[in-house]
Amino acid sequence: MTELSKRQLTVLQRIWRDLQSEPDARETPDTDDSVCRAGLDAWLAGVMSSDGQLTTPSLGDLIELEAEASGHAVARAYVDEVVAVVMPHRDEVPLWYAALGRVIPEHCRERNYQVKDSMRDRFGYQTWEIHVPHREGPVKLSLNGEVFLLTFPGGYTWPEFAQYPDDASDALHDQLRLLDAYADPATRTVSVKRPLRRPRTELHVSDGTVLWRHGGRRPRT
Repeated sequence: MTELSKRQLTVLQRIWRDLQSEPDARETPDTDDSVCRAGLDAWLAGVMSSDGQLTTPSLGDLIELEAEASGHAVARAYVDEVVAVVMPHRDEVPLWYAALGRVIPEHCRERNYQVKDSMRDRFGYQTWEIHVPHREGPVKLSLNGEVFLLTFPGGYTWPEFAQYPDDASDALHDQLRLLDAYADPATRTVSVKRPLRRPRTELHVSDGTVLWRHGGRRPRT
Protein backbone atom coordinates (compact mmCIF):
# COMPACT_ATOMS: atom_id res chain seq x y z
CA MET A 1 0.00 0.00 0.00
CA THR A 2 1.29 3.48 -0.94
CA GLU A 3 -0.10 6.58 0.78
CA LEU A 4 0.07 9.89 -1.04
CA SER A 5 0.69 13.12 0.84
CA LYS A 6 -1.83 15.95 0.99
CA ARG A 7 0.33 17.94 -1.41
CA GLN A 8 0.33 15.11 -3.92
CA LEU A 9 -3.45 14.76 -3.66
CA THR A 10 -3.93 18.50 -4.18
CA VAL A 11 -1.86 18.42 -7.38
CA LEU A 12 -3.70 15.33 -8.63
CA GLN A 13 -7.05 17.04 -8.02
CA ARG A 14 -5.90 19.97 -10.16
CA ILE A 15 -4.81 17.63 -12.96
CA TRP A 16 -8.13 15.80 -12.72
CA ARG A 17 -10.07 19.06 -13.07
CA ASP A 18 -7.98 20.00 -16.13
CA LEU A 19 -8.60 16.56 -17.62
CA GLN A 20 -12.34 16.89 -17.16
CA SER A 21 -12.24 20.35 -18.78
CA GLU A 22 -11.00 18.98 -22.12
CA PRO A 23 -13.49 19.85 -24.92
CA ASP A 24 -14.39 16.20 -25.58
CA ALA A 25 -14.29 15.02 -21.95
CA ARG A 26 -18.08 14.45 -21.77
CA GLU A 27 -18.28 12.63 -25.09
CA THR A 28 -17.96 8.88 -25.65
CA PRO A 29 -14.25 8.16 -26.29
CA ASP A 30 -13.76 7.48 -29.99
CA THR A 31 -10.00 7.90 -30.47
CA ASP A 32 -6.99 6.20 -28.89
CA ASP A 33 -6.09 9.49 -27.21
CA SER A 34 -9.54 9.96 -25.67
CA VAL A 35 -9.67 6.31 -24.56
CA CYS A 36 -6.38 6.78 -22.68
CA ARG A 37 -7.68 9.95 -21.09
CA ALA A 38 -10.87 8.16 -20.02
CA GLY A 39 -8.73 5.47 -18.41
CA LEU A 40 -6.72 8.10 -16.55
CA ASP A 41 -9.93 9.81 -15.44
CA ALA A 42 -11.15 6.52 -13.94
CA TRP A 43 -7.76 5.95 -12.29
CA LEU A 44 -7.80 9.40 -10.68
CA ALA A 45 -11.37 8.85 -9.50
CA GLY A 46 -10.19 5.72 -7.71
CA VAL A 47 -7.32 7.60 -6.08
CA MET A 48 -9.63 10.31 -4.77
CA SER A 49 -12.21 7.84 -3.48
CA SER A 50 -9.51 6.01 -1.50
CA ASP A 51 -8.08 9.25 -0.02
CA GLY A 52 -4.74 8.67 -1.72
CA GLN A 53 -4.16 5.06 -0.67
CA LEU A 54 -2.72 3.20 -3.65
CA THR A 55 -2.28 -0.53 -3.97
CA THR A 56 0.53 -2.06 -5.99
CA PRO A 57 -1.95 -3.17 -8.72
CA SER A 58 -3.23 0.41 -8.95
CA LEU A 59 0.29 1.73 -9.44
CA GLY A 60 0.82 -0.99 -12.02
CA ASP A 61 -2.27 0.26 -13.86
CA LEU A 62 -0.71 3.72 -14.02
CA ILE A 63 2.45 2.28 -15.57
CA GLU A 64 0.30 0.52 -18.17
CA LEU A 65 -1.52 3.79 -18.92
CA GLU A 66 1.86 5.45 -19.41
CA ALA A 67 2.77 2.85 -22.03
CA GLU A 68 -0.64 3.06 -23.74
CA ALA A 69 -0.50 6.86 -23.92
CA SER A 70 2.79 6.83 -25.82
CA GLY A 71 2.25 8.55 -29.17
CA HIS A 72 -0.99 10.24 -28.10
CA ALA A 73 0.00 13.82 -27.36
CA VAL A 74 -2.81 15.01 -25.11
CA ALA A 75 -3.19 11.84 -23.09
CA ARG A 76 0.58 11.45 -22.72
CA ALA A 77 0.89 14.98 -21.32
CA TYR A 78 -1.68 14.23 -18.62
CA VAL A 79 -0.26 10.81 -17.77
CA ASP A 80 3.26 12.24 -17.52
CA GLU A 81 2.00 14.85 -15.05
CA VAL A 82 0.36 12.19 -12.89
CA VAL A 83 3.40 9.90 -12.97
CA ALA A 84 5.64 12.80 -11.94
CA VAL A 85 3.43 13.41 -8.89
CA VAL A 86 2.93 9.80 -7.82
CA MET A 87 6.48 8.59 -8.53
CA PRO A 88 8.66 11.69 -8.12
CA HIS A 89 11.90 9.77 -7.53
CA ARG A 90 11.50 6.94 -10.01
CA ASP A 91 14.31 8.08 -12.29
CA GLU A 92 16.75 9.80 -9.97
CA VAL A 93 17.64 9.98 -6.31
CA PRO A 94 18.70 13.41 -4.97
CA LEU A 95 21.75 13.51 -2.73
CA TRP A 96 19.77 14.51 0.35
CA TYR A 97 17.43 11.55 -0.21
CA ALA A 98 20.34 9.14 -0.47
CA ALA A 99 21.67 10.52 2.81
CA LEU A 100 18.44 9.55 4.55
CA GLY A 101 19.04 5.97 3.51
CA ARG A 102 22.38 5.92 5.31
CA VAL A 103 20.77 6.99 8.59
CA ILE A 104 18.57 3.91 8.83
CA PRO A 105 21.26 1.15 8.89
CA GLU A 106 23.36 3.20 11.30
CA HIS A 107 20.39 3.64 13.65
CA CYS A 108 19.64 -0.09 13.53
CA ARG A 109 23.24 -1.18 14.12
CA GLU A 110 23.50 1.03 17.20
CA ARG A 111 20.45 -0.75 18.67
CA ASN A 112 21.24 -4.28 17.53
CA TYR A 113 18.33 -4.41 15.12
CA GLN A 114 18.94 -6.65 12.13
CA VAL A 115 18.36 -4.77 8.89
CA LYS A 116 18.48 -6.03 5.30
CA ASP A 117 19.88 -3.95 2.47
CA SER A 118 17.11 -1.79 1.07
CA MET A 119 15.28 -2.58 -2.13
CA ARG A 120 14.08 0.16 -4.46
CA ASP A 121 10.96 -0.58 -6.48
CA ARG A 122 9.89 0.84 -9.82
CA PHE A 123 7.74 3.45 -8.06
CA GLY A 124 10.73 5.12 -6.40
CA TYR A 125 10.22 3.65 -2.92
CA GLN A 126 13.04 2.19 -0.88
CA THR A 127 12.08 -0.37 1.73
CA TRP A 128 14.14 -1.73 4.62
CA GLU A 129 13.17 -4.88 6.52
CA ILE A 130 14.10 -4.47 10.16
CA HIS A 131 14.05 -7.29 12.70
CA VAL A 132 13.64 -6.03 16.24
CA PRO A 133 14.81 -8.34 19.08
CA HIS A 134 12.03 -10.33 20.77
CA ARG A 135 9.42 -9.29 18.18
CA GLU A 136 7.88 -11.58 15.58
CA GLY A 137 8.32 -10.69 11.94
CA PRO A 138 10.07 -7.73 10.34
CA VAL A 139 9.11 -4.07 10.54
CA LYS A 140 9.13 -2.45 7.09
CA LEU A 141 10.24 1.15 6.69
CA SER A 142 9.44 2.54 3.25
CA LEU A 143 10.20 6.02 1.98
CA ASN A 144 10.26 8.00 -1.25
CA GLY A 145 11.33 11.41 0.06
CA GLU A 146 7.76 12.58 0.71
CA VAL A 147 6.06 9.58 2.30
CA PHE A 148 7.60 7.67 5.22
CA LEU A 149 5.64 4.54 6.11
CA LEU A 150 6.26 2.14 8.98
CA THR A 151 4.49 -1.21 8.70
CA PHE A 152 4.56 -3.41 11.79
CA PRO A 153 3.80 -7.14 11.89
CA GLY A 154 0.05 -7.69 11.80
CA GLY A 155 -0.60 -4.88 9.33
CA TYR A 156 -0.30 -1.92 11.72
CA THR A 157 0.91 1.16 9.88
CA TRP A 158 2.00 4.70 10.67
CA PRO A 159 2.75 7.31 7.95
CA GLU A 160 4.69 10.55 8.14
CA PHE A 161 4.83 13.12 5.35
CA ALA A 162 7.34 15.74 4.24
CA GLN A 163 7.77 18.16 1.34
CA TYR A 164 11.29 19.52 1.78
CA PRO A 165 14.70 18.04 2.76
CA ASP A 166 14.60 19.41 6.32
CA ASP A 167 11.06 18.12 6.80
CA ALA A 168 12.10 14.74 5.41
CA SER A 169 14.87 14.41 7.98
CA ASP A 170 12.44 15.22 10.79
CA ALA A 171 9.88 12.75 9.45
CA LEU A 172 12.46 9.97 9.29
CA HIS A 173 13.65 10.62 12.84
CA ASP A 174 10.04 10.56 14.06
CA GLN A 175 9.64 7.14 12.45
CA LEU A 176 12.86 5.87 13.97
CA ARG A 177 11.72 7.05 17.41
CA LEU A 178 8.48 5.12 16.89
CA LEU A 179 10.49 2.06 15.86
CA ASP A 180 12.47 2.29 19.12
CA ALA A 181 9.26 2.63 21.10
CA TYR A 182 7.95 -0.49 19.39
CA ALA A 183 11.08 -2.35 20.49
CA ASP A 184 10.37 -1.39 24.13
CA PRO A 185 9.03 -4.37 26.15
CA ALA A 186 6.15 -2.13 27.31
CA THR A 187 4.67 -2.21 23.78
CA ARG A 188 1.83 -4.71 23.62
CA THR A 189 -1.15 -5.86 21.60
CA VAL A 190 -4.52 -5.15 23.23
CA SER A 191 -8.04 -6.37 22.44
CA VAL A 192 -10.51 -3.51 22.83
CA LYS A 193 -14.19 -4.31 23.38
CA ARG A 194 -16.73 -2.27 21.41
CA PRO A 195 -20.52 -2.17 21.94
CA LEU A 196 -22.41 -4.23 19.34
CA ARG A 197 -19.23 -4.76 17.34
CA ARG A 198 -16.39 -7.23 17.33
CA PRO A 199 -13.43 -6.42 19.56
CA ARG A 200 -10.68 -4.49 17.80
CA THR A 201 -7.05 -5.51 18.19
CA GLU A 202 -4.77 -2.51 18.71
CA LEU A 203 -1.03 -2.11 19.01
CA HIS A 204 -0.25 0.05 22.04
CA VAL A 205 3.27 1.42 21.59
CA SER A 206 5.23 2.44 24.67
CA ASP A 207 5.35 6.13 23.64
CA GLY A 208 1.55 6.40 23.74
CA THR A 209 0.93 5.78 20.05
CA VAL A 210 -2.09 3.57 19.36
CA LEU A 211 -2.19 1.75 16.05
CA TRP A 212 -4.78 -0.38 14.37
CA ARG A 213 -4.58 -2.29 11.15
CA HIS A 214 -4.24 -0.08 8.05
CA GLY A 215 -4.45 3.13 10.06
CA GLY A 216 -3.42 4.79 13.31
CA ARG A 217 -3.81 7.59 15.76
CA ARG A 218 -1.69 9.26 18.39
CA PRO A 219 -3.67 10.16 21.53
CA ARG A 220 -3.56 13.75 22.71
CA THR A 221 -1.03 14.41 25.43
